[in-house]
Amino acid sequence: MSYLAAFCRSPMRLAVAMMAIAAIHASPALAQTAKPAVTSTLDVCEDSATGNWRYSGVVSVLPPSTTQTSYSVDYAVQNGTERTGYQDVYKVNTLSGTDGALSSGDVRVVPFSINAAPLTLGSLRNAVRVQFYAQSTDPKLGALFTAENDVLAPVCGCGPKGCTRTQGYWGNKPGVVWPNGWYREMNFYSSGLTWQQILDTPPRGNAYIILADQFIAAVLNRNAGASAPQGVQDVMAAARDWFASGTTLQTCSPGTCELQKTWAATLDVYNNGNYPGGPPHCPD
Repeated sequence: MSYLAAFCRSPMRLAVAMMAIAAIHASPALAQTAKPAVTSTLDVCEDSATGNWRYSGVVSVLPPSTTQTSYSVDYAVQNGTERTGYQDVYKVNTLSGTDGALSSGDVRVVPFSINAAPLTLGSLRNAVRVQFYAQSTDPKLGALFTAENDVLAPVCGCGPKGCTRTQGYWGNKPGVVWPNGWYREMNFYSSGLTWQQILDTPPRGNAYIILADQFIAAVLNRNAGASAPQGVQDVMAAARDWFASGTTLQTCSPGTCELQKTWAATLDVYNNGNYPGGPPHCPD
């Protein structure tokens, strides 16, 4: 029996671990004021078919300027020991430019997934490095970003549940009934608008509306029965706390709140069924 299998069979141990996970995952790895705006996630789960763990996630990147469109992303899963500290164990080959990236507005979302042997519980994290280039031949002009996410324990089982739909489905498709307890007429935090009015408002570059659209869709998908990897839940929690802090539409004029655009892009990938390890898009 693998260590993970024994771990998953101990309800008390699992409950303690999940409480610790909730504490660690209060927010995704963020750069609140630095450029470029980057959000990274790390999800770890057991592949019951192979006994391996799947290490997956996304890196959502908003270029710092229209001239810096060439970039590279390094993504590594690290294991920590008392003797050596954290060391790279699994590393995804560097992706450059738009290779393998998904687009969400101006944000590029690079997905990663590694199926490999289990690592020591309680000392896992990812390390992300993003390099931008003003010219593809001159890396010295690039901006650097590094991020880390700690993971205490893997999720027992990798199978997603349900399916997801976009904000267009929830907001515009006729006859759609929202999940029980959620109503179009509810006030959306401090926006002065209802949830339906948010969905009806053209974003016009406003990051508040861009994020709110994807957040609403993710909330409704979750309450309609779709599962979500921990990284998605982390971004949803960060967005919820940001909205609940009293933020208003006026906070985010075009060109501001760039970090929130990377949150929106991460949720957009989830809502479209493209998040690694997440549920597929519903066959509408």
